[in-house]
Amino acid sequence: MRLFLCVLVSSFISFYGRSQDCNAIQNLSASQEAQLALIIDQLELELENEDLHKIDSLNEVLKSILGDQAGLPESLEQFRPLSEETAWISETIALELSRQLISNDSLAYVNLWKLALGQKPPTYQPHSIFLRTAAEFGSGLLKIANNETDLVRKNLYRTWAKQTFDSLLTKQLPNGAFPFPDLRTYNDPTFSSIIQNFLNSCGPDSVNVLQNGWIIDDKETGEFKFDAGIIANSLYEAYYFLNDQHYKDAVISIGNYLKNLKFNTNYNYNSFSVLGLVRAFQLSNDVSYLNRAIENLRFSISPGQINKGRWLDGHNASSRYHSIIIQNTAAISSLIPENHPNKNAIDSMYFLASKNILEQTYTCGSSTSFNWLMENYLHPNLLFTANFKDSITVLIGKQINQTLAQGDYLDVSLIGDYLELLHHSANLEDKFKKHPFLVSPNPFSETMLIQNFENQSLEIQITDLLGNIVFEQKHNSNPITLNLSSLKSGNYLLVLKHKDESFFQKIIKFYPPLSYA
Repeated sequence: MRLFLCVLVSSFISFYGRSQDCNAIQNLSASQEAQLALIIDQLELELENEDLHKIDSLNEVLKSILGDQAGLPESLEQFRPLSEETAWISETIALELSRQLISNDSLAYVNLWKLALGQKPPTYQPHSIFLRTAAEFGSGLLKIANNETDLVRKNLYRTWAKQTFDSLLTKQLPNGAFPFPDLRTYNDPTFSSIIQNFLNSCGPDSVNVLQNGWIIDDKETGEFKFDAGIIANSLYEAYYFLNDQHYKDAVISIGNYLKNLKFNTNYNYNSFSVLGLVRAFQLSNDVSYLNRAIENLRFSISPGQINKGRWLDGHNASSRYHSIIIQNTAAISSLIPENHPNKNAIDSMYFLASKNILEQTYTCGSSTSFNWLMENYLHPNLLFTANFKDSITVLIGKQINQTLAQGDYLDVSLIGDYLELLHHSANLEDKFKKHPFLVSPNPFSETMLIQNFENQSLEIQITDLLGNIVFEQKHNSNPITLNLSSLKSGNYLLVLKHKDESFFQKIIKFYPPLSYA
């Protein structure tokens, strides 16, 4: 099986071609720099005006100015050799690894709620930013707890996570955003100078911008998008694991903040807005959040992509930020209705970006964490061919084994995501065998039709991604029409049971029904 998959991987890369040189960096002339500065100022204005024709045109000018430098990273990327082992590590090993991680630094997780308040905990997580790290680690603890077989550990992790999210909510600003801590007090080598320069640019108004150790106003630069998107995603997960209405309300409040923001020229920052808006849509069923997320993709992210899949500027061309855009757009691409006028452009953007980083990872080695791989593995997008899916499968094995051996990217957030991947995909491929039913439409909005070709009596269940049954009926008729208007938008598993057999199909709901001319 492993040899067969590796042959498919080789065929995939041979068919699509190789990615850029692993050692390539963007090197611009003084003339290019001057031209870019002028065009970027114009682009910033048109992004604020939301003039799509001018946005597309100016991005084409930028690509022309950059020429063969478009899509190259601003600095040399560090690549690590991948493991030769392609088999995924088991849930047992991953769970034991999570226990070791938490035991080795247990005070960090006991005091994670302090990180959510902007206080330096006893064991500081290197290179973390207080609120966003607290959110990601909190959701990681919940995912580990969801798979934990030891009830004491399960309850302890959930308690730590809930304390963290409850603390996090106390920092949310009235407009729904989250402030940025003044890291100068910790002599942070990365952010101290950035914060000082920002405050200098605010002039006398800096006394209003910085209050009680927190930057509470980003002066419409879009800097708060980053934390807002990450925290919205973690609170979205916390709501489903802990069923606390306060978390849902907080996500919707973040969506209200993001919905009113202007677009800017940083493609990956705009993608965090997309993520937060999608989570607000999924919890509220308010289509205005989804529409704004789609506009964000089409106006402020898609235009900056070059044909080979990278984003044109050196910052977002780096694998780190390239993969962030993929992760943040994975949540929305399956929710866009088939008849939406921007669906083709966004599908193409998502596929090209995924294909590019897949090729580069195989060619150069691991340059980023592999959250984008896990997102793509679970993605129902039909653009991903069988060869593509097999390549992703092999690469997840290589990455998790490399992480296991070297410790790269190893934290509770990563292990939590990996355990959830195993949880959702365990034996799933075997379950999705050919069956005598036709389910349509998929994605659906209100109703779903099941053609029962063998006129069998059926027990029908629909579960969410956590395995909770959200719909259940028995039928003897054919065809069967299901009224699913009460379901929230999102991804589900349809289970059709007949006698001793069960048949499975992934289904997606978007809500409400959308119509576009």
